[in-house]
Amino acid sequence: MSEFDDLFWLVEVVEQGTLSAAAEKHGLTSAAVSKRLRLMEERLGVKLLIRNTRRLRATEAGAMYYQRGKRLLEAFQELEDSVASTSDRLCGTIRLNAPLSFGVRQLTKPLDHYMQAHPEVEVTLHLDDRYIDIANSDYDVVIRIGHLTDSSLIAQRIGRTRIICFASPDYLDKHGRPQKPEDLIKHHCLLYEHNSVLSDWRFYADGQLIMPEVRGALRANNGDVLCQSAANGMGVTCQPLFIAEDSLQAGSVEQVLTNYTMEELNIYAMYPSRHFLPLKIKRLIEYLKEWLDKPEF
Repeated sequence: MSEFDDLFWLVEVVEQGTLSAAAEKHGLTSAAVSKRLRLMEERLGVKLLIRNTRRLRATEAGAMYYQRGKRLLEAFQELEDSVASTSDRLCGTIRLNAPLSFGVRQLTKPLDHYMQAHPEVEVTLHLDDRYIDIANSDYDVVIRIGHLTDSSLIAQRIGRTRIICFASPDYLDKHGRPQKPEDLIKHHCLLYEHNSVLSDWRFYADGQLIMPEVRGALRANNGDVLCQSAANGMGVTCQPLFIAEDSLQAGSVEQVLTNYTMEELNIYAMYPSRHFLPLKIKRLIEYLKEWLDKPEF
C-alpha cells in the first residue's frame, strides 16, 4: 500500500469514529486497519489517533492531517472523475437514503434505468422517514420532501409533488363531504406524525391561508398507512399525490375540497460536500431530476 492508501484509512477511521466501523465498511478486519495506522504513525514519527475501548479521537497532528488529507483525496477523486467524464463509464458505490413511501413508489424505475446505463455502479438504498444529518452520515445522497429549514444544507431540487385531501366514498357517504376546510373539525382525520408540512393542513383560496384544526384517533409516520386507512373508511387524510394516485384511480378514495389548493412540496437531493461531487453522484442526481421534475408529478 502507498502513503495515499494510508491517508485514505486515516480519513475513513476518523469519519467512522471507530476502527471496527471503518474496517467493516470495507470488508477488512480491525487488526488490518489498526496495523496500517500504526505503521503510518511510525513512518511519520507522530501520534495521529488516541484510542480507547469504545472510540477514538484525533490528536492535533492527526486533525491537521485529516483535514488537509481529506481535501487531497477529494481533489484526487475529482481529477479521476474529470478524466473518466470523457467516457460514459461510471463505477463505484452510491449510498442513498430516501423516504419510505417515495422510495417504493418513485425510485425503482429511475434507479433501475440508471444502473442499466451504468452497470459498474452499485447502489445501496435505505428507506425511512427519519431525519438524516447528512454531514455526519455515510450517505452520498439523501432525498427529502418538503421545506429546507437549514440554509447550510447542500441540495438540488429534483422534483415536486402536490398534496391532496381525500377519503373513501363510503366514509363520505356516511359522514358527509366537507365543503370548506373548516368542516374538517367534524371529521375523523388521519394525521401524519413526522413532518410539520403534513402535520398542519394548509389550504389556500384567493391567496388566503386556511389552517383548520384537525383531530383524529390515528397518527402514523408513514403516508401509505394513512392512505390505506382512508381507503378502509377510517377518515380523511392529506397526503402527497404519489401516495394517493393508485387509490384514486382504483376508486377506493375520493378527493375532497377540490376548490381549494394545498401546498406543492419540493423534492430535494442533498449531499455532504459543496466543493466536490463525484461524477457518479452528479449523473444520478441529473437522472432523478429528468425522471421526477415534471408538472404532472
